[in-house]
Amino acid sequence: MAGRKLPKEADTAFDKYTQNFVRRLHKPQALTMFEKEYNLSEKEAKLVFDLFDKDYNGELSYWEYKQFYFTVGVDIKDILATFKEIENDGTGQVDIEKLWDKLKDRKTPSGRNFEETELEQLIKASAGDEKQIDVIKFVNLIIRIKQFRG
Repeated sequence: MAGRKLPKEADTAFDKYTQNFVRRLHKPQALTMFEKEYNLSEKEAKLVFDLFDKDYNGELSYWEYKQFYFTVGVDIKDILATFKEIENDGTGQVDIEKLWDKLKDRKTPSGRNFEETELEQLIKASAGDEKQIDVIKFVNLIIRIKQFRG
């Protein structure tokens, strides 16, 4: 990912909110960018910021933004909508059966169908010992699926 260049529109979106040519956004600017450029609500923008502020310094570096863009980027709104769709009655956790139904027909990045055991392992790894998947674990699960190399 270090050598990958962002598409011009993604680069422009980030740079619109920078100051003094410093390629780092303070949290308020990053939240505004996520809301305006990715059409996220304030709550969704905070969630995405917290997910990608990898060093927890209250800023979104250009590297962190690239991580966001190349893992979920333009799909983030759909990913969050899917979470809401399969959420278990507003509990903040997914309904595992609905999750399975959503994912069972997904293709691997190479284009083949996932084997049931592969999906099962990804879901179990995401759910952890608590056997629960909240929105952060769900986004991370989608990232794992997108980056799957099996």
